[in-house]
Amino acid sequence: MKKSRILSAIAAAAIAATTFVTMAIPASAADGYNAYLGIQEPTGWSFRNKWNDPTYGKGVTADDGMVFFDQITGWDGSTPLDKGGEFTDAQITGDGTYKVSLTGDFDLGAAEALSLLFVSTDIPLDAGVSVTDVKVILDGQTKYTFDEYFQDPDEKEYVNLLCINQWNSDINELFGYVMPTSSVEIEFTVSGLPAADAAETTTDTTETTAPTTGNVPAAVMLSVMAVAGAAAVVSKKRN
Repeated sequence: MKKSRILSAIAAAAIAATTFVTMAIPASAADGYNAYLGIQEPTGWSFRNKWNDPTYGKGVTADDGMVFFDQITGWDGSTPLDKGGEFTDAQITGDGTYKVSLTGDFDLGAAEALSLLFVSTDIPLDAGVSVTDVKVILDGQTKYTFDEYFQDPDEKEYVNLLCINQWNSDINELFGYVMPTSSVEIEFTVSGLPAADAAETTTDTTETTAPTTGNVPAAVMLSVMAVAGAAAVVSKKRN
């Protein structure tokens, strides 16, 4: 009986490990890739982190079962709160123009500007993919266009389109805007994917997920302040 229980436990552990590995493996060119909007505000540190963030990324849940990636996550002390919002993520099936967005009833607090705004993808940096014409659209109005995308200097594995970062002088205050109240969208064009995967299309695919920073507001701030310091060249164009 004891031996049977041990074998059962080993089998259960093996199944759990297999499930974890399956969830953790990023997309490949054959399967297509994914893009997720990330955001953060600096007053209450409400956020949605990048998909591969180990603490608040895709698939990570709070103690009460709340999925951080499914909405904007805020805080009541150290207790995470659902701050609303509906995220539309993009499935990148080939060369073309894509859009990710935040819509619905969401709460970004009383801040006058965002601390972070970005698109995290599971496209490897060494995939040879080019991303251009990155448009930041707030409440339906295009506020800024990056001719070529600005790679988040803290992300070393995947393409991450950084649009706002209050700790990075190379990208901070590139454009003026009023804090969005109804929608946040980022549109971008991908090229250089394998010809067999070319789709030449604009695609929006809904998949719920969440933002960028720490265990409690202080930890959140510390985790994103590491973004400051690294420099990159960005080509920019005002609309």
